[in-house]
Amino acid sequence: MFYCKNPYHMKKILFLITLFFIAYSAQSQNYVISAGGTVNACAENFYDSGSGGNYGANENFTMTFHSNNPTNTHFRFGFNSFDVEPGDTLIVYNGSTIAAPVLGKYNNNNLPPAYVFSTIANPTGDLTFQFKSNAAINNAGWWASFLCTPACQEINALYHPGLTVPQPGDSNYIDICIGNPITFGARGSGAAFPESGILYPQDSTNVTYYWDFGDGVLDTGQIVTHTYTLVRGYDIGLSIVDSRGCVNTNYLGGRVRISQSPFAEINPLPDLCSSTDTTYVTIGYNAGSVVVVEPISSVQSASEKFDSTLFIPDGPSCPVQCYNTFVQFMAFAPGATITSGADILSICVNMEHSYTGDLGFRIICPNGQSVTLDPNTHSGGAYMGEPYGGASHGSYDNGCDQANNPYGVGWTYCWSEVYPQHGTLDALSNGVSPIDSTNTVNNTNYITSNNPLNGLVGCPLNGTWNIEICDDFGIDNGYIFWWELNLDPALLPVGWGYQVPIDTVTWDGSFFSIINDSTIRVIPDSGGTFQYTVTVTDIFGCSYDTTLSIQVVQTPVFSLGPDTVLCGNNINYVLDAGPADAWAWSTGNVTQTQPVSSTGYYIVQVGNYNDANTMACTSFDTVYIKVLEQPAPVDLGPDICSIVPIQLNAGNIGFQYEWSTSATSQSINVSTTGTYSVTVAEEFGYNCEVTDEIIVTIIPEPVITIGPDTTICSFNHMNMTVKDQDGFLDQFFYSYLWSTDPVTPLNGQTTRTVDFGCITPGVDYTVSVAVQGCTVVSDARIVTAKNCELELYNIITPNNDYHNDAFAIKGIENFPGSELQIYNRWGKKIYESNNYDCHPMEDGSVVGTNCWDGEKSADGVYFYVLTVNYGESLECVEVVNYHGTVTIIR
Repeated sequence: MFYCKNPYHMKKILFLITLFFIAYSAQSQNYVISAGGTVNACAENFYDSGSGGNYGANENFTMTFHSNNPTNTHFRFGFNSFDVEPGDTLIVYNGSTIAAPVLGKYNNNNLPPAYVFSTIANPTGDLTFQFKSNAAINNAGWWASFLCTPACQEINALYHPGLTVPQPGDSNYIDICIGNPITFGARGSGAAFPESGILYPQDSTNVTYYWDFGDGVLDTGQIVTHTYTLVRGYDIGLSIVDSRGCVNTNYLGGRVRISQSPFAEINPLPDLCSSTDTTYVTIGYNAGSVVVVEPISSVQSASEKFDSTLFIPDGPSCPVQCYNTFVQFMAFAPGATITSGADILSICVNMEHSYTGDLGFRIICPNGQSVTLDPNTHSGGAYMGEPYGGASHGSYDNGCDQANNPYGVGWTYCWSEVYPQHGTLDALSNGVSPIDSTNTVNNTNYITSNNPLNGLVGCPLNGTWNIEICDDFGIDNGYIFWWELNLDPALLPVGWGYQVPIDTVTWDGSFFSIINDSTIRVIPDSGGTFQYTVTVTDIFGCSYDTTLSIQVVQTPVFSLGPDTVLCGNNINYVLDAGPADAWAWSTGNVTQTQPVSSTGYYIVQVGNYNDANTMACTSFDTVYIKVLEQPAPVDLGPDICSIVPIQLNAGNIGFQYEWSTSATSQSINVSTTGTYSVTVAEEFGYNCEVTDEIIVTIIPEPVITIGPDTTICSFNHMNMTVKDQDGFLDQFFYSYLWSTDPVTPLNGQTTRTVDFGCITPGVDYTVSVAVQGCTVVSDARIVTAKNCELELYNIITPNNDYHNDAFAIKGIENFPGSELQIYNRWGKKIYESNNYDCHPMEDGSVVGTNCWDGEKSADGVYFYVLTVNYGESLECVEVVNYHGTVTIIR
């Protein structure tokens, strides 16, 4: 398996080569570029001019490599380390001289790939290296191992877009949620093998794919699936080895970034009262948020810390004398190792302990190699930090149980061979107590390890590192609060990191309004336990949610009702404050209901408690109850009709009165007809009132007349009206009932005026009327009918002798409105009257307002037409029109 770092950011590079390279390099010959010339060899080592030290200034050396193997004619160089200052350059030519095509120019700004090959276009298979340096800075140079190989066709490690799930983005990153698997797929043809067939076939069926997932796990195959368990960034390595052992020269450049739930802290929500309380549920980065989130981030670090308090009890008196704590590294290149004691910048502990000379410290690397930082010398009484109890610490050495041994204050102490030191811990423990702590900011007061840290050379960088602390001498104890291992950051493959910001926030629940995407306002209007779920989705598309619960205590909802008036006979009235946990009445009552018997304000506070009984949700109500005396029933008596004024009395002496007349006295005098009512109460405007009503009719007794006895024509009609001398009939309501004897249609008429006629001649009719108000009075008259007939004359003598001077009709006065027309012998009308009134007297004279005396007409015979007016009596007579002649004789 081969691993390559990102060539754009590294200043120092380490590569793994095949086991063959590692095994062979122990016996191989070393070639230094400053020797120049042509090297005929295979499977050797190639160095800069320093050969373990730094190269020199102003160098310009050239060396050509030629295979001494007739079968494996080409070269493959793998750089185990590379450190060339950017002002200097190592140039590689694809041939035997510097006139050949350039394969690459490399320094720390342009690092070489994992392998440098002589290509199939190079018939010699030779590679030529030229190194040029300036006089500025001289770095460590390089160490490369090379093999002779058959001529290789180009191989490119590329993701297959259809087989890789999820697909990488434009930056070749795969972003995924923790726990989700990734399927890695490599291209098996085409661009992966652009020179396939030139010398031999290349495709997915005759090559081997080696995957390095960056977390120490390896796999083979064109398609592989892997699930990461730690949140961080990973560089993905892919090496493709074909049937000739040729390997891709490019770096896949793939990276995986892992996201996980950003929820750092969930603070409980307060209990609320319904309808009255409100709370804001926030999600944010600050500690004051209800849901505290920390954006997921990953930074490759060369430092790891164990951050947990560990008790170190007294050595010989407890079962275990040595205590171990661990840190784990996974950020370095797989297989990378400690190459120098300077690779370890510092080993720091934060602790307190008495009698430091009793302690021993040892650092243990992942493969079991170790270095004793300080041995158990059993000498020296200085303290580390500030043990609990100070100088009398021994009295606090209370056995092996941590609960019986309070901890003190930890100070930080660091071992280092890089930073300034002030002696070994063994020597310092014989000095002033407590021992001076290490200043990790200004890098002073570091401790010298009793044994050199290069004893850790060869230790894997990745894996579990352990610090062992042993107390094997009595009468002391202490605590370690944290320890930290700091390796050289230059050993990191690539110092890249990332952060996963939150993209969207959504909320779900009841009774809330959204203030913004990070805050909701909760105003519950009913009691219960309500859940609010916040879901965050990061820019990787990973969604995470958490649910918070709020207990909402139902604020009592009740009403004592409106202010109420109670009557004296309803004193069993009870106020009800509704179900709740507690009640407090202004009367001192603490139950749900409150009987009412007197006038006053009644106030109640009602409360419900939360489950913890630490919060009460209360509400108040007040009602005014007025208790009034109920008056006795009022009886104004039955409806009454009277010819004189009367008095009405409501009783209930001492109460208030409201009469329909607006009177407010106990009794009133009534002189007019009407409906009278009274309301009686102790106090008006409430429901403690009694009422009664009476209809009073005041109608005086009239003195009436319908007229004297009279005689009329039998066919005539006469109007009769009841009259009274006091005018009462016009002022009051009376009823009328007429009758006649013998019976006529007049019987039963009820109007004040009646029409009477069409009666039998010679009969006396007694007409009577009964007038009723509050009493009944009556009157009667006799009406006699006579026959009324006409007698016409046919000669007039208009000579002014007052005898028969005009055309007189006997009885015409009984027919007013009769019509008369006179015609001459030629039929010409010579006279007309619409109301002819001319009748004879006993002495032969004629009287009337309309009398025809012939006027200027000549003597002779004339014709008349008389239309008699019977008025409204036509129903009882036979109408006859009179025709005849009248003769004028003078």
